[in-house]
Amino acid sequence: MITVGLIEDDPVLRMNFESFFKLDKQLELLFSYSSIEQFLANKEKVQEEPFIVFLDIGLPGISGVEGVSIINKYYQNTHLVILSGNTDEDIIWQAISKGANGYLLKPVSLVEIKKQIEIVKNGGALISPEIAQILIGKVNNIGQKKKQFNNDKLTARENQVIEQLVNGFTYKEIANVLGISVTTVNDHLKNIYQKLSVNSKAELISKILSER
Repeated sequence: MITVGLIEDDPVLRMNFESFFKLDKQLELLFSYSSIEQFLANKEKVQEEPFIVFLDIGLPGISGVEGVSIINKYYQNTHLVILSGNTDEDIIWQAISKGANGYLLKPVSLVEIKKQIEIVKNGGALISPEIAQILIGKVNNIGQKKKQFNNDKLTARENQVIEQLVNGFTYKEIANVLGISVTTVNDHLKNIYQKLSVNSKAELISKILSER
């Protein structure tokens, strides 16, 4: 059973999500609120830490961006995914920097949400292709002025994997460029996550941006 939390101020959209989560026997909706303030007022009622929380960014009162830090304070192991139609580079960067594990662009179908939950369950990251391109563009712009990413904690091969990742290559493309298997790429990324103390592709990109 995958436990889910939802913070969304659009009542129609929230109701649709609630109905979908409640009907799926593999999912359990732990809470559904319209604001961060409502979450704070009721957090003691939720005894279990959710596996994943979907958070709208354009909330009334405390914004979704600020809400990322607040929710992470109480749920340190929860996968926090932003749902938003906002493609502003600074907003995206702020959300990821504060600890969001993913960023999906609205509108996103309920069927797609289920697929994305499975991706997280299998160790993947939730970033819409458009958002990934924005983040990669930011990395590349910074990289034009600064040296190639190199972290002393990583092996030469692991640094190469990261460099190809921020260039926008898929795992399969990275494997082809470096002459290794996709399985080996995944193994390198697991080691990178552990060495750099990150849990997702989004968090890794955020760390790379901060160190460039």
